[in-house]
Amino acid sequence: MSKNGFLKRHGIVRNAIREDIFQFALPGIMLFFIELLFCARDGLSRFWGTIWGLVKQPQDLAKFSLPSLIGLVLFIFGLMIMIIGQATLRGNYSGTVVIRVDHQLITYGIYRFTRHPMYLGLIMVVTGLPVYATSLYGFITVLFLIPIILNRIRLEEKLLAEEFQDEYQQYKETTKKLIPFIY
Repeated sequence: MSKNGFLKRHGIVRNAIREDIFQFALPGIMLFFIELLFCARDGLSRFWGTIWGLVKQPQDLAKFSLPSLIGLVLFIFGLMIMIIGQATLRGNYSGTVVIRVDHQLITYGIYRFTRHPMYLGLIMVVTGLPVYATSLYGFITVLFLIPIILNRIRLEEKLLAEEFQDEYQQYKETTKKLIPFIY
């Protein structure tokens, strides 16, 4: 069974799966795991206790330190942005960089403001964890994760530009890559 036959049977017409695995998935997962270890060591264990405590007693929000509150807000808003982005994509969503049969360029919803809201959310999540845990080493790990995420954006944009050509170029000209109205 050939690889191309497998991809075509699963409705995939273009892909950058090999690059995606070696340039994003493997290094990204490894660095995220390292970040989690640093954050766990430096105080992430209180994260879930705090979340559970807020569910039971929301007035305890005032007991947070400023860095912890900022980290928690980044984490929660990052997750929300990722969920909204994935829900907006619906059937176009894939865990890997692929173009499917009948793939559509999504330019509405959250995609009106940024071409890559899920990566924006991911950066917020991975930044929020070490800020919450006040973990310097966890934060340094984020500095290595961000270029990996930006490289995946590059892979994705290349594939989208090949598939949607002028339509994607016009979308790029009117919508920022990652941070709405800025970048």
